[in-house]
Amino acid sequence: MAFVGALALVFALYYALPKKARWPLLLLASLGFYYLAGWQGLCYVVFTVISTWLVAWRIAAMQARQKAYVAEHRGELSREERKAYNAGQKRAQRRWLILGMALNIGILAFMITLNSTELKNTLKIDIVVVGISYYTFRIMGYLIDVFWGKAQAQKNPAKLALFTIFFPQVWMGPISRYDYLSETLFSANRFDWEAFQSGAQRVILGYFKKLVIADRLGLALQDLKGLSGASALFTMIVYAATLYCDFTGGMDIAIGIGECFGIKMEENFDSPFRSKNIFEYWRRWHITMGTWFRDYVFYPISVAKPLQKLTARIKRKNPQLARRVPVYIATIVTWFVTGIWHGAAWNFIVWGLANGVVILISQELQSLYGKFHKRFPKMKGRAYDAFQVARTFMLMAFIRAFDIYQDVPLTFSRFASVFIRPQFAALADAVQALPWIDWLVAGLGVCLLLIGTKRLRRLPAAFWLLLVLVILVFGVYGLGYDASAFIYTRF
Repeated sequence: MAFVGALALVFALYYALPKKARWPLLLLASLGFYYLAGWQGLCYVVFTVISTWLVAWRIAAMQARQKAYVAEHRGELSREERKAYNAGQKRAQRRWLILGMALNIGILAFMITLNSTELKNTLKIDIVVVGISYYTFRIMGYLIDVFWGKAQAQKNPAKLALFTIFFPQVWMGPISRYDYLSETLFSANRFDWEAFQSGAQRVILGYFKKLVIADRLGLALQDLKGLSGASALFTMIVYAATLYCDFTGGMDIAIGIGECFGIKMEENFDSPFRSKNIFEYWRRWHITMGTWFRDYVFYPISVAKPLQKLTARIKRKNPQLARRVPVYIATIVTWFVTGIWHGAAWNFIVWGLANGVVILISQELQSLYGKFHKRFPKMKGRAYDAFQVARTFMLMAFIRAFDIYQDVPLTFSRFASVFIRPQFAALADAVQALPWIDWLVAGLGVCLLLIGTKRLRRLPAAFWLLLVLVILVFGVYGLGYDASAFIYTRF
């Protein structure tokens, strides 16, 4: 409730202040929220912003001089001289890019390692850097875009700071791109009633997902983790619903708040549980993370010179394999890095590699799928689509179990128990992890979400007022309970 009150104050001041003072207000609010979440982390934020701002400006200045020099001496330089000059300048700019990336990745790697091991207990260090992985990826994307010439270097370090830690998205994203977010973040946005109403609805829906469904189901997970067999499968399904409502709830709150201010952020989800295969699932789940890794990790690796040389050598002996090698290597490396991003632990590494391997296997089987459908043309339609959706959901539920148990051998043991010792009778113990009224409330909440966000947002104001009442009555609260804790804030 304190957050809602502070947000209302910031919102009132935002439209009351002169237009030029609005983005500085958002910066002050962001710094204030960040300070309250963990003041020690501000030191890392300040260092990250200043170092990246300086490096980006250095790269931009070199690019400007390069362009001016080539234009001035166009008639004097031969094609080979111009090419050599541009290549030399690019190498110098790349060295600055590597420096900026090393600083950002170094801090992120240290904090992930510190928080994933017993090192912080040994050193007696407990530093909270809220959303460090999210803001680090945002600002690294900005730096790379400046290097590639896709974004102009920001002159004002305060504006770069606002982009880095804009308070609605600092906790767990989305991982916004500079060119997209800056269009409205620094603008003097006028008050728009329709945008405010849409944003408010989204915030309400986010709190409903978080407090009424996710946090209620989350209470059962600790007891469910100790069960095996069919109960372990039940645990995976409950965790899928919990994680989805927790994460999408947080995204709805963040994007909805931005919408109330007239600020547009990228969507992060697109009905992922309707996906028919794992590749489609990752196009719909945590979209901004997926596109970040695709653009800044997968594509650069797949066209890197060492990989091109390897492909050329393989092509002489096996042309078909040569076409696959860049995809294989880039996919595995990308998902390995994705796993490390979630945490420096074996369960996350195996989780990432499992996703990558399943995606590659799925791609390799595409030709067989085509032959199968030619042989059985009737295997299409809604029933088969439903089968594909259910198959993808269960596959992702099993892979996600590495996050549930956070222990690789234990996770594989739970996998085996589902098929070898299902013990269906033990499901009664699993159901007892929550009172029946909590299962009913959470189940009805999930059924409401099945209607679809777009349809829900067409409902009249009376529905949203009723939903606020439902949140106040059925939301999970209590002594020692932190309603601001989201699952994805630990990544």
